[in-house]
Amino acid sequence: MKIRRLFALTGLRLLLLSNTLSIGNSASAQEIATIELGVLRVAVTRENPTSEYDPQLWIRRYIERFAEEHELSITWVVVPFNESWLLASSNEVDLVATNVASFPDRAHAGATFSAPFLYEQRALRIRPEDRDRYDHIDDFIGKTVGVVTGMAAERDVDRRAPAGVIVRRTNSFPQLYAEFDAGELDAIAEAEYYSLDDQVIPSHGSDIVLIDHHDLTPGEREESVFVINDNSENLLSAVNAFIQRTRFPL
Repeated sequence: MKIRRLFALTGLRLLLLSNTLSIGNSASAQEIATIELGVLRVAVTRENPTSEYDPQLWIRRYIERFAEEHELSITWVVVPFNESWLLASSNEVDLVATNVASFPDRAHAGATFSAPFLYEQRALRIRPEDRDRYDHIDDFIGKTVGVVTGMAAERDVDRRAPAGVIVRRTNSFPQLYAEFDAGELDAIAEAEYYSLDDQVIPSHGSDIVLIDHHDLTPGEREESVFVINDNSENLLSAVNAFIQRTRFPL
């Protein structure tokens, strides 16, 4: 009699657990409330990135996996990088995926930073034939270093470049790369990318050399985050859970 009762209670618990998990899974697929129901509006800086070295391609694939898991379609909103982090707080997008570093002065009411998904070190891009000429930002007096306006690289160059370094500011990396390829720039200030487990994420081939690696703030990781619209209910928690279980890049 006791054994039958034990089996009956065990079966009831399993049934209740199964029902709870089923309800939980169903709720998780419906709990994200975006600006447009079922559509995730995402700010990015490239129309159709194709290079395996492009961080925007890595980020798109990552967001696509997230959206697929949550049965959301995606609308990509292409924007300049500078102040792109404000688009979530102004309710223009659900999520900013322009590779924003989590600087305190980029925080804004109405949006929240996600957990970090990668980190970066500052560096200078030069041509392979120049590797014996340059080692540090101090070597570029009288030379031209390109930066993208609003990016961490601009802060870094403005902070570290000695007098005499010519700083060329543009609105995008494609523009900088075009000028670099045309011989108009001696270097580009950019980043070396790392996964959270400290593996370098390849962002260039052998035709490029990165020098002068350093932290933007000595001893601190410069971490990249997504910026989440606070009005997109439950999106932040869903994104953070995805980051926790899904290594970047895919």
